[in-house]
Amino acid sequence: MKKIVTAILALALCASVAVATAGCGCEKDKKTAKSTTSTSNGQGYKIEPTNPDFEEGEFGFYRLNDKEVKVTVYNGTAKNVEVPKTVNGANVTVIGANLFQGKDVESVKIPETVTEIQKHAFSSCQNLTSVNLPKGLKVIGENAFWNCKKLTKIELPATLKKVEWYAFSATGISSVTIPESDTFVTLNERVFFQCSNLKEVTLPLTITKIADDTFAECAADFKIKAYTGSYGVSYAQSHNIALEELPRK
Repeated sequence: MKKIVTAILALALCASVAVATAGCGCEKDKKTAKSTTSTSNGQGYKIEPTNPDFEEGEFGFYRLNDKEVKVTVYNGTAKNVEVPKTVNGANVTVIGANLFQGKDVESVKIPETVTEIQKHAFSSCQNLTSVNLPKGLKVIGENAFWNCKKLTKIELPATLKKVEWYAFSATGISSVTIPESDTFVTLNERVFFQCSNLKEVTLPLTITKIADDTFAECAADFKIKAYTGSYGVSYAQSHNIALEELPRK
């Protein structure tokens, strides 16, 4: 009887292991990760690549495809950094997650080929005072510039489609103009949260949704500049924010 019970338990254990392994998709991901920006493991979540495929100078790069790469590693110590436009015949199109996080950089020049800045890319860069956002930029990830205290100004390009949570929170920005764009109509939660120096933001007619806490804990004299009859005016009034109405052209 003991032998029969033992055999049944062994068969059950093997079956459960086989089922778990079959649903993982890990081996499949290892084979395909090199050719995609992110891969699904079959369980409904994505695996974001971080390790570089190759290094060039002070940077490490991950191949997105034959024509595009993402910069994922910065090993340099320079205070003024220029991200390369191309490497090994491919365009640099993505600033990877955590790339400069906490590093002692003062200025970073991003090439015009970049369309995405991923989460925490510049967070806690305490001495960062200057960074350009490329004219073709579409996405700024969550916490991308969080806690960059010395970053006092930023120019947002009209090509933006999405700015994620906390993207510019706790920065030193004093004023900002949201670009007029049919593709960028929403300001997400806490984008400018705890920007204690932020005194004014200019909103275009195209903005149609702003989260309640987008500008929470900004300067005491913070105000919104918005066009007469626009959503920005009603938002300022409903949230008891100082308002300067701009005449429509």
